[in-house]
Amino acid sequence: MFQVGQRVWHRDGKRSGVVLDSDGDRVFIEQENGAELDFPARELSLTAPAAATPAHRAAAPVPYSMVDRTLIAADITPEHVRVLGLIPPRTVQAVAALYERRPRAGKFSALDVAQKLNLIAQVTDVPYRTMRSYSDRPGEMGLLMGKGLADSQKG
Repeated sequence: MFQVGQRVWHRDGKRSGVVLDSDGDRVFIEQENGAELDFPARELSLTAPAAATPAHRAAAPVPYSMVDRTLIAADITPEHVRVLGLIPPRTVQAVAALYERRPRAGKFSALDVAQKLNLIAQVTDVPYRTMRSYSDRPGEMGLLMGKGLADSQKG
């Protein structure tokens, strides 16, 4: 299995990153742009495939750091959309109401998936990675987010 801090490459040669964590057969990596992805271990390698770009092959290992990352539209996968759909509706409604009260904020519904997940993570203090890990237990995710939402409203 892969060790935290190791550089790994996806078999397609287009993606690489530093191992952040693993959970069973899932390996969580951080790309150079800060995006966090996860793959089955069988799809990753410690050696760059022939299809890898020279920049990926020459990159030095990056030390492990657990920094919250902001998602961008290019990061979004069907898994992100699935997790967003599992967030309790009351939590989404509360975050939307808080967002729409901001001056010149616009409508929450006009935001893309990345912007919605970032905003929910910011307000509830629950990062996407945690949301994903609780996605098979939406009740627990709701409690965690509810606590974060309540804490964010304290003066």
